[in-house]
Amino acid sequence: MLKVPFFRRFYKHFLNFLLFPLAISLLIYLFTKSSIAAGFFLGTTASIFLLWNWYYNLEKAYDSSEGKIRTGTVARLLIVIVTCLFWVRFPDIFSIFGIAGGLVLSYIMIIFRAIKELTK
Repeated sequence: MLKVPFFRRFYKHFLNFLLFPLAISLLIYLFTKSSIAAGFFLGTTASIFLLWNWYYNLEKAYDSSEGKIRTGTVARLLIVIVTCLFWVRFPDIFSIFGIAGGLVLSYIMIIFRAIKELTK
């Protein structure tokens, strides 16, 4: 059986959907200098890293023959902390509401993926 490369599966499941809000928020920021759009761009970028981490650990758990399953919680927590530190350092550029909105995208997509898998 031919196995599809990890990045192609990740793109098919998640990245394909996140590139649109990422591009739109970047365009809005470039034309309006909106702090909410900048925050949403940063949060969506962090969401991509969160989803990559989550999906990578999910794939390893599927392929793992050992009993220990890692979920990558610490890495995801660090991604969120670093993202919020951008807001602390540059509050006039990044809106915390935009960052939170962008970060929520990853969790919405995880929930949709879980629902999709449960309804198969």
